[in-house]
Amino acid sequence: MKFVTLVVIIPSQDEDRFKKAAKEAGASGATVIQAKGSGVEEKKSFFSLTFEGNHTVLLYILEENMSRSILRALKALIEEEQGDGLAFTMPISSIVGLDKSLLSKFEKNIEDEEIL
Repeated sequence: MKFVTLVVIIPSQDEDRFKKAAKEAGASGATVIQAKGSGVEEKKSFFSLTFEGNHTVLLYILEENMSRSILRALKALIEEEQGDGLAFTMPISSIVGLDKSLLSKFEKNIEDEEIL
């Protein structure tokens, strides 16, 4: 079984929508990290102070095949937002500490896909 990390970087105000879409596509839980973005163009706000906005980074550990359907669901949301977000996967070569119930869920997902 191969695992990947799905990394999603989005504006903080969109966090709930993206977590809901990922959950509906099969993700169980995420690590949420609050971050600040630094873009190419500075955005002006009150009294000429610059404001880049807050971002949220969602990290998911997923079975490789499951990550594809979740990534597709998130892609649809990113395209709705006209590209204001980023999602990508990275392979995991070694992992320890996964919950056994999560492993069972991954194994069931693989079995279901093989039946199709």
